[in-house]
Amino acid sequence: MKKFGYGPLALSFWIPFASLLLYFVYRHMAPFGSSTILTVDLGQQYLDYFAQFKTTILHDPSSFFYSFSSGLGGDMIGEWSYYLMSPFNLFFLLADAQSLPAWILLVTILKLATAGLTMGLFLKNSYHLKGYAITLFAINYPLSAWFVANALNLLWLDTAILLPLLLCTLHRLLKTGKTWPFIIVLIATILSNYYIAWMIALFLVLYLPIAYQQEDVALSPIKSLIKICLAGVTAIVATAWLWLPTLDQLTLGKTTHSANWTLGFENNPATLFFKLIPGSFDFSQMQTGQANFLVAPVVLFFLWPFFTKKSIRLSEKVASLFALIVLLLATCWIPLVLLFHGGQYPVWYPARFSFLISLLLIVMAARGYDSDQALSNLARGFYLLATLTITVLGSFFMNQLSYLNKPELFTFLFGYLLTLLTLIFVTKKQIKQFLLLLITAVFLMANLALTLNHLSYLTNAEYQKGAKQVTMVNRHLDKDHSWYRVAEGIGRTYNDGFLGYFKAGSHFSSLLPASSSAFFRNMGQIAGDSKISYSNGTIITDSLLSFKYYLDQSQDASADRTQSLKRSFRPDYLQSASQSSGNGWRLVKNERALPVAYAASKEALSFKNQKRYPLQNQANLLKSLVGQSNQQILTQQPLEVSGSYNIQKLGQITGGSIVQIDHKQPSTLVLTFTPQTDGAYYLNLGGAFDLSGVTIIANGQRVTQQTGHDHSVALNVANNAKGQKQLLTFVFDKSVSNRYLDDLALYALDQDLVNQDLNELQQHPLNVEKSNSRYLRGTIQTTKAQPLIMTSIPSAPGWVAKVDGRVVPTKTVAGGLIAIPTTAGQHQITLSYMPPLFLPGLILSATFITVVAVVALFSGYKVRFSLARNRRP
Repeated sequence: MKKFGYGPLALSFWIPFASLLLYFVYRHMAPFGSSTILTVDLGQQYLDYFAQFKTTILHDPSSFFYSFSSGLGGDMIGEWSYYLMSPFNLFFLLADAQSLPAWILLVTILKLATAGLTMGLFLKNSYHLKGYAITLFAINYPLSAWFVANALNLLWLDTAILLPLLLCTLHRLLKTGKTWPFIIVLIATILSNYYIAWMIALFLVLYLPIAYQQEDVALSPIKSLIKICLAGVTAIVATAWLWLPTLDQLTLGKTTHSANWTLGFENNPATLFFKLIPGSFDFSQMQTGQANFLVAPVVLFFLWPFFTKKSIRLSEKVASLFALIVLLLATCWIPLVLLFHGGQYPVWYPARFSFLISLLLIVMAARGYDSDQALSNLARGFYLLATLTITVLGSFFMNQLSYLNKPELFTFLFGYLLTLLTLIFVTKKQIKQFLLLLITAVFLMANLALTLNHLSYLTNAEYQKGAKQVTMVNRHLDKDHSWYRVAEGIGRTYNDGFLGYFKAGSHFSSLLPASSSAFFRNMGQIAGDSKISYSNGTIITDSLLSFKYYLDQSQDASADRTQSLKRSFRPDYLQSASQSSGNGWRLVKNERALPVAYAASKEALSFKNQKRYPLQNQANLLKSLVGQSNQQILTQQPLEVSGSYNIQKLGQITGGSIVQIDHKQPSTLVLTFTPQTDGAYYLNLGGAFDLSGVTIIANGQRVTQQTGHDHSVALNVANNAKGQKQLLTFVFDKSVSNRYLDDLALYALDQDLVNQDLNELQQHPLNVEKSNSRYLRGTIQTTKAQPLIMTSIPSAPGWVAKVDGRVVPTKTVAGGLIAIPTTAGQHQITLSYMPPLFLPGLILSATFITVVAVVALFSGYKVRFSLARNRRP
């Protein structure tokens, strides 16, 4: 009972477990109340990936390789290697969309508690701590500031959990020469998350000289180093099936953004001392803060005996100090910041490797720990002075650092003073150890509460409302077995397609290909380095990209239920009949939507995008697909200023500037136009028109619209309103002193021509016979005028097209979509996707593992044969 209930290793697990559980109960997080654990990326991104995990395992294994719920479609093996390779995710197989936040809470608790257990095993087996000294130091790891601040980043935790086991097997390798335990844990480390594994690899280089000084190495240093390197190569090759295709995906996105390497500092290293204060993490620190490495006072106090103990070699002290300095510099000195983060500046969550600092401090303190040794007078004076200095300086910096306040400073002061007093005045070993453990646990729990109290969380009611709207899409369209996408006028996150299991148009991922962002920009959609949002669709893009349905806000009083979920403004769907509806929502069908593939003119192959003019790109693309390049589909329309308030005289609309007169008052600009047709009218908004602090109101309805930043977007402002005067009101907050009206202009589509062209493209669709997430097969009739098979599938390496059983090269149209040149006639078409380098990586890994296994078996056979011969009389 003691072993699993209250033994040293058991408490290393149960204290973090209970600390988190009590806090989450206190905060009334589901299933314990009305709140959830969801905040920032956990609620906006990761939750949807966990739903995708379940879908892949239980319903659609092909989505391990590719998914059409990822924007218009995208590779998934890279996404899995970064987001979803944790064995803890198996718990999510038991969850549904409604209960997912509660399961995430459980997994979060289990991950941090497991980190305490692995740290305890490491300290026991490699640092030979005994009794509750194991617990005293072990709980500092899972309850360190990094784990608490990054508990919402579940994808990084597994690798950090494995680190103590990896170091434990490294010590065993040095001591006995056995490499297999090290190789196995290293393979698990790489598979769990390649990004954090890279940081651990750098740490191993720093830690190896420390470990060499601690163990009686079985082999010479050179032979040990060779064994470690061979073990590393073995683990790398054995995992090539996963990291090779991931590396290929990174070359299409992340690595296309070059970082600015300088010798400067990213932040002020002098203020790192304030990160020892409990609660030194908040929303601003999450964005542009400093490293989180706080551990309890007991850890820092036992650094003194580590450096003063004569039984510890000087070379180990020097190696440890060097490693610590490098890690601390890597939190602020730009060359090391970039090195530890794979050559890219971290976007939010700075110093993502700082759990390594906490671990190094813990193991140094564990080496210096001696329950019978008292702190010297010099040590006592130093720690007392340091504690008071940080407290006093912290009080002066409270107005400059958002995370500092009086309760946190007092917690820091009392935590350190109580620890120091215990070390000085308590002499009985067991009582001292108990008090130190109690103070440490309370201090770490205080840091947990103070830190997480700085964050706001999504309420369960708000989450359930959004999840309900998303998950009902597939249920209400389950009778439509055709291939289609769903555009979202209301939505919960950019990854709704994963949670709702439908083909969507938006995506949020660290591995987003640059080509996807470029295509969205050219088509007037919101796009960035890691996000694309199909929130500015037009009748042209909806139809060409196979958006057969539109999830809209209802047109009755229940629309208030989905107001917070509103994503886009589409008057062109207002008068469309509802296919399905519910409280606050309705599904509308786009009768003009094209199938996933159709016959088109080969003129599309010569289409070229124009920068800054997405509406013109859409019109030109449609004309090229039907081979009617002389059509006049798009025309600019007059736009007039009918009124303004608190604005200096506006010389022009397009390219003009809003300048407030009285900076203490908001300002207003009213524009008007009268449609001459019943077609759709669009407002072009240039990327330099910053919409922050700007409210757009169209005929009394508030418009939801994001800024394009580096590209223009097209906003639908009127439809079927011929002869009716339209009002566009721009309200600028009083904080907005000026705004540049970049490319602000009005355009109209010739709806008759658009309908005519779309009808023509609908004449020869691909009849889909079989499909899954990475495969399409069907038949199509092409003609002399339309010999090109055009698709709405994003062009990407890995797609292979076959026409009548023969592999044919594909083309890219509009900088983003797959097209297949053919001749006129009936054709059997297949499109299949395999992640680039996956098969070579799989073959390499399988071959290497097989060879190693055969060699190991043969070596074992030779050893047994030799022993048998030696036993003969």
